[in-house]
Amino acid sequence: MTHRFFLAITLSAACLPACGPEAADTTGSNGGSGGTAGTSDGGSGGAGGSSSTGGGTPAECVSSFDENTVHLAAGDIMESGADGSICHRWTTPEDLSIHGFVGTLGPALGHHALLMAQATPTEPDGTAPCSEIELMDSQKVGDFSLLAGVSYESDGIPYQFPSQPVQVGLFVKAGTQIIFDAHFVNASANPTSACASIDLYRGKPVIAKLQFRTVLPKEQYGLVVPAQGTTDVTYEEPSGGAFRVAAASSHMHQGGTHFRMSIKEAGLTLYETTQWAEPQPALFDQKKIVLGAEETLQIECSFQNTTANDQHFPTQMCVGGMYLLSCALPGAC
Repeated sequence: MTHRFFLAITLSAACLPACGPEAADTTGSNGGSGGTAGTSDGGSGGAGGSSSTGGGTPAECVSSFDENTVHLAAGDIMESGADGSICHRWTTPEDLSIHGFVGTLGPALGHHALLMAQATPTEPDGTAPCSEIELMDSQKVGDFSLLAGVSYESDGIPYQFPSQPVQVGLFVKAGTQIIFDAHFVNASANPTSACASIDLYRGKPVIAKLQFRTVLPKEQYGLVVPAQGTTDVTYEEPSGGAFRVAAASSHMHQGGTHFRMSIKEAGLTLYETTQWAEPQPALFDQKKIVLGAEETLQIECSFQNTTANDQHFPTQMCVGGMYLLSCALPGAC
């Protein structure tokens, strides 16, 4: 199964209003975390097993930090034919302001990588095989936030959030575990060393704090697409507050044929696509889109199952993603 869920964006300064340093901390309890504590590449951890492991973490695939950069790395010696994910988990003792980042998939096997965060860790820190499906199963592992992603298109390309009129970026809280999930595929005939990494640029206090919102209503856990059949679904989720929408995107798997995310009461489409793989995000850097505290997010998806077996969640998914600014930020809405 191919997983593609990347919303690595650059926002123009026009996306943001002028605001002062008194802006409130708007990061929710399920925001990520960061800091300056040392990272560990030992230990076990992994949300699920994988057949991808070989000889252990490559010696050069080591996480590190300094006052300007948090460097997270995940890798393994991949056996021939292996297809799986390796996660590096790090729980940090202090807040982290991220004003930019750059990710690399490594010289050989990298397929994609995701940077996630969990407010309440379910696995110990360290590097170990993991299951991407289980990482995104909030019923089992609790709420998570997706902070950034690395794909073929974004490999090695730095992303810098605007600094005018104030510094924009990701703010993640102390005590939350950052999870760097790297997916590798070894199609060669020999075991091969693989390593992906992401550098988080720090050192500039973030005033306009973007939040990543994953729209995954719990009702979706009962999703079934019948064998050789089609299914249309609609799910709703309360906004949970007042926000300005900075960007929106979708996540589906092969067999997803249509996605639409909208503000129900206004009938306003935030994102719509018929492409399940590598959908381009919608950026609202010129147009102001405000999601009201009493409004409802609605996602609609269509699926086609050409296999001989019923498909259940999480084999099929209908997931929305957004970068948001809280309306508590002066001038945001």
